[in-house]
Amino acid sequence: MRIYVAVIVGLLLAVSVGFIAMDRLDAATNEIVAGFGELERAVDYGKWEEAGAGIGRVEKLWNKHNGWWAMVIDHQEIDNIDMALTRSKQYINEQDRAMASGELAVLKQMLEHIPEKEQVHLKNIF
Repeated sequence: MRIYVAVIVGLLLAVSVGFIAMDRLDAATNEIVAGFGELERAVDYGKWEEAGAGIGRVEKLWNKHNGWWAMVIDHQEIDNIDMALTRSKQYINEQDRAMASGELAVLKQMLEHIPEKEQVHLKNIF
């Protein structure tokens, strides 16, 4: 009987930790992506100093969260986001509007896709 209780407690603990991690992952993603509208507008209007400050904020938030993300998501996803962030930063520094806009869109999509991908759904299981 004790073994059944231990298994049930372990299962409930694992499920609870999973839900908490998903909630934190979603909150962190929303925090990082929140400033993308202003950043994209700054790039569109050629306000490069404002865009540089915006990408700096995004990078700071990303560095704040990416350490614990490695425990819950695929490392390849983290590497892809790091590379997209680096390219975005460089395109903004070079004042390349088309490339910066495209790379910011890719970066935003990658960030928003992670919580969707990690959620428990039948399509993610099968």
